[in-house]
Order: sequence, then C-alpha cells, then structure tokens
Amino acid sequence: MTFRFEEENYQNVYVLEDYYCTNPFCDCNHATVSLYDEERGRRISFLLNFNKTHSPFPNQPKLGSLETEIVKGFVKNLREEVWTLLRQRYLEAKGYGERNPMSYLVFEPGRYVNYMEMFPKNNLLLDFSCDEQKYFAEDSYEMDPRNNSKDARLAFYKFDPKEDKQPPLFNYTYFLDEKLREEEDKKLGQDELNVLVALNQFIPNLADIVKSRYKQVKQLGKELMETGPKTGIATAK
Repeated sequence: MTFRFEEENYQNVYVLEDYYCTNPFCDCNHATVSLYDEERGRRISFLLNFNKTHSPFPNQPKLGSLETEIVKGFVKNLREEVWTLLRQRYLEAKGYGERNPMSYLVFEPGRYVNYMEMFPKNNLLLDFSCDEQKYFAEDSYEMDPRNNSKDARLAFYKFDPKEDKQPPLFNYTYFLDEKLREEEDKKLGQDELNVLVALNQFIPNLADIVKSRYKQVKQLGKELMETGPKTGIATAK
C-alpha cells in the first residue's frame, strides 16, 4: 500500500512495508513498519503499536525531527480499516509461527528455551495437583547438540487463572541421570520436595517424557545450526 504525507513545504509518497514477529508466545502487540520513499531511496522504520502509538525501532539511529513528524502524521491519519488490516496480519503471523516454529527460533548456545516455545503443537502439559492445589511445571532445554549436559530446567507454578504472568515458586534442574537427580533433590526444602513428589506421582512416566523431549530439542538444535539463524520476523504479502 502507499501512504502520501503532505506538509507545508514538502510532499512525499512512501510505500508501507510491514513485518511481524511470528513467535506465538511473544505478546509484542505491534508491527514493524517501514515507510520507504522510492524516489529518494529513504526508509523510515519504527514500531507501530496496536494501542495506536509508535515506538523507536530498537538498535537503530534515532529518527530526525522531519522523520519523527512524518511518523506522527502517519499514525495520526491512519484509517481504522488499515489498523484492522494490520492487526489481522499480526494474528496471521502468529498463526504461521505456531505451525512453523523454525520461523522464529534462534540458535543460541547455552540458553535454555521453553519446550512449548519450540514445539507449540505438543499439547502434553505438565499439570498436576498437590494438597488440593493445582500446579504446573514448565520444562526448558538447551538446544546445542554439542552440549552433552543431559538435563532440563523445570520451573514450578501454582495454577491461577487470574494471574497471567507470575514468578515461579521454585526452579529445579532435572538431570536425566537418576543419581544426579537424587543429589538435586537434597537441595530442596520440604514444601518444594512435596510439590516435586506430587509431579512424579501425577505423571509417573515423567522421566521418559523429559528424555524424549531432550532428544527432540537436540535434533531441533542440529537443524537450526545447519539452516542458520532466523530473525523471527514475517513479511506481509
């Protein structure tokens, strides 16, 4: 689409280019917008937030005063049907990412990544109960196939439908080696240990699940190494 910006002493036509984060677990709620002046070869990039504000594009030089006025004018005059279109493209990008996690995953050695972020189609959640209280655990893995750590990082939470984001109750390193797990168990307090025992009782094949996911993640890491880094940005067509 094209956008014409007119002010007292200048008139330019810009081509609007929009890009979107495809990570379905990222609530960024914005589009990355570039206004490209083909005649002058000038590009103005910024974040267009869906609360009808704008933000600077990260790690880029600060916009000049003229460019800032152009962005302000663009946001102010953007028609409601265009906002609706951009929001729809945002949702489509998130849906694409859910079907194609390779579009947003980035290979970062040493970083543990939530399993569901790597495999969003998997619907096996680590939910369980302890003393009539519902809990869930999130498992994260280091995807570098060259790292033979053989562990997962578990974060435990109380289930609270009213609380969208909450800090974990505690974290636990789940070693694939049972003897190492026993040593890790000794570091827990009694309340934490009770929750961990409840998880194992509720999901008796937990060790098999973690081992299987560990192998999946390492294979994914190998594929990412071979294909190179991804930006996690989708271009609207």
